Amino acid sequence: MTTKPQIKDIKTAKKELEREMIRGILEYVRNGTFPNNSPNSYMNAYTIVQSMADIGDAESESLFNYHNSTIQGFIEDCYRKISKESVNQLIDSFIRLTDNINFLIYWMNRIFTYLDRFYTKAKSKQTLSQNAIRLYREFLFNRLEEDIYKEVNKLIKEDRNCNIESRPKIKTILKIMYDIDLSNPKIIKENNKISWIPEKATENRNDTPYEDKWYDSFFRNETIKFAKDKGNADIHNMSAPEYILSQLKYLDEESVRQSEYINPKYHSKINEINHKYLIGENAEELSKLDTGIPYMFSTKRNEELKKTFQLFKLYPQSLDVITTAFQPYIRKRGEEINQNKEVTKDPKKFIPQLISLKKEMDSLVAECFEDHPQFQDKKNKAFSLFMTKEHYAKQLSNYTDFCMRNGFKGKSQEEIENTLNDIIGLFKCLNSKLVFQLETNKKMSDRLIKAASLSTNTEKNFISKLKQEAGVTYVNKMMEMMNDLEKNKKEIDAYKLSASKGLPNGIKFDVRVISQSAWEINKKSMEKIELPKFLSTCLEDFENFYLKKHSGQKLMWCLGLSKLEIQYLFLKNKNISISTLPQFLSLLQLEKYEELTIAQIANNLGCQVSTILTDIHGLVFNPSYNPQGLPEKGVILGTFNAQTKEFKETDKISINKNFTVPRQKFNTTPLAIKKSAAEIRETELEEAQMTKRYQDNILQATLTRIMKSRIGQTTTHVWLINEASKQIDLFKAQPQQIKENIEKLIEKNIIKRSEKNRTCYDYIA
Repeated sequence: MTTKPQIKDIKTAKKELEREMIRGILEYVRNGTFPNNSPNSYMNAYTIVQSMADIGDAESESLFNYHNSTIQGFIEDCYRKISKESVNQLIDSFIRLTDNINFLIYWMNRIFTYLDRFYTKAKSKQTLSQNAIRLYREFLFNRLEEDIYKEVNKLIKEDRNCNIESRPKIKTILKIMYDIDLSNPKIIKENNKISWIPEKATENRNDTPYEDKWYDSFFRNETIKFAKDKGNADIHNMSAPEYILSQLKYLDEESVRQSEYINPKYHSKINEINHKYLIGENAEELSKLDTGIPYMFSTKRNEELKKTFQLFKLYPQSLDVITTAFQPYIRKRGEEINQNKEVTKDPKKFIPQLISLKKEMDSLVAECFEDHPQFQDKKNKAFSLFMTKEHYAKQLSNYTDFCMRNGFKGKSQEEIENTLNDIIGLFKCLNSKLVFQLETNKKMSDRLIKAASLSTNTEKNFISKLKQEAGVTYVNKMMEMMNDLEKNKKEIDAYKLSASKGLPNGIKFDVRVISQSAWEINKKSMEKIELPKFLSTCLEDFENFYLKKHSGQKLMWCLGLSKLEIQYLFLKNKNISISTLPQFLSLLQLEKYEELTIAQIANNLGCQVSTILTDIHGLVFNPSYNPQGLPEKGVILGTFNAQTKEFKETDKISINKNFTVPRQKFNTTPLAIKKSAAEIRETELEEAQMTKRYQDNILQATLTRIMKSRIGQTTTHVWLINEASKQIDLFKAQPQQIKENIEKLIEKNIIKRSEKNRTCYDYIA
């Protein structure tokens, strides 16, 4: 059993501390052996410090200086040992001796901890730990600093070259750099391991001069050199796919290295260097290789494109290299489809091929480029670049019309929905959305008024999708048509409850009331035709019913669009035909006069020859009953040219009394007659003029809106043209066309040239 040492002066106290504990600690850290002190040595040493510190400040200061000088002496001794080592042994010796220093500091802190509780706090001095780290920096690390940095860089370079054996050493040294920058350090012992931590829960550090100096002055330049050398070597010795995989592998390994031993504050800086020199600096050259990005697109190497994107997205500026190759690839594929004239003529072949290409590119962007907005944008622009002609808009409208009439027959709701989405997908890429709008309005009007649409619900669904994509104004007429159909159903239901029960003269009479502003009606369909009494009274009956409910409105009959069922009593089977009203009236004339010229029939009906010409053609050549197109197989016979199948107003026609047809019900409605080249040119000219009128109206409205919003501001000619081009998306407005409409607005006194500057415009309020 030992007794507490009785200490009367500071000199004796220091001797007792040496005897009780400090000499043993120094012996241990120097030679690895600890003297056989008594079990109470630590407590005795602690008690000595406490008792002497309680005497006064002078004793406390003496003990404080003794603590520092003991640690400093040992550190200087360590430096002398390391300075004798070779460069190759420097790191190992540095790590070993730093461990010994930390061991000494830990025990010295425990023995002298009473000073921290009272003396250093009261005198606003640095803590024991802060002093220990300061001494370590000044008398060891600072003297070896540059050599340590160089050796660490050398070890990291070996690690980057796949020699991971040096990783524990790197981790230890960088941890030492981290520790000696702590502003409020505390040294602890856990699991027989001594380490430094911030004294507070949150890390409180200085401006990390050692780590920053190592990174900024040594490691940054080393990283740049390594990345440059690796990039240059790989780009000249590897194919494009090999280069991509090599860099992805290296960057993954670099990420592991960073997470293991490099301060997170440097991660983004290191990544920026690697990405710049491994990706950015070589992206262009990589694309130009025989196995580069254009080759990957043309040979559909999607997995390689996927890996390329995974690498390039790390350096976003380099994505332009991929999209630069992507756009021409899409345009080339699209133009290849357009070059096949047989395909482009038939919307049922042409549009599905474009849809297939669009789906393929959508899938490519999704699978290889993660639906990245930049690739979505370039894809859509690429389609727009080759879909510039109005032909694409017209054929897409034709295909939509085909689907609505017959194409969706037998399809499931899911298939219909997918097809509509595909159509909208192509619609987004059109440059001539205005042409699509005009064509679709016309075709929708035709099929709805003729009840040729398979489903009004599908029509509504399509309108809803267009509305979502192009806005309510774009589908205004289409929605109005659907509203007319809904209203008309209610009107007919009410008409069936009228006095005639909807059966005037015993005839089942069906009427469609439509608003003239929404529907596209051929003028020929509105021409007047003389009706027999039993039919004219039907019209009068409905007019009386309707105008009583809607006074002030006016009805115009489109008799050219009328259809009816005719029963042929002179035939053995009394067949029934679905025919147009002009066909029925023509047959009534022939029944009365047996033989007439087409001109005479037209005269008797009070209409133009052109009004009934196509209907006469349908009575002979409709494939429903005459698939071979034989003149003698028609409902009527005539003196027309059998080879050209053309009718003249002087041709005589009569009812074919020997007419036979295997079906009980057949169709005589006329098919579209092939137009002559002159008629086609005339139609195209009319459509072009109509389109231009719409474009001019849109341009003038846009220009007026822009100028009205800029009252009091200066609007230059160039700015106005550029702004109008940006705001118009229904068609691609050309500068000359915009300029022409600016002049028209000036003529209309809506805008004027500025008096101060003739190159500027003002709005006339």
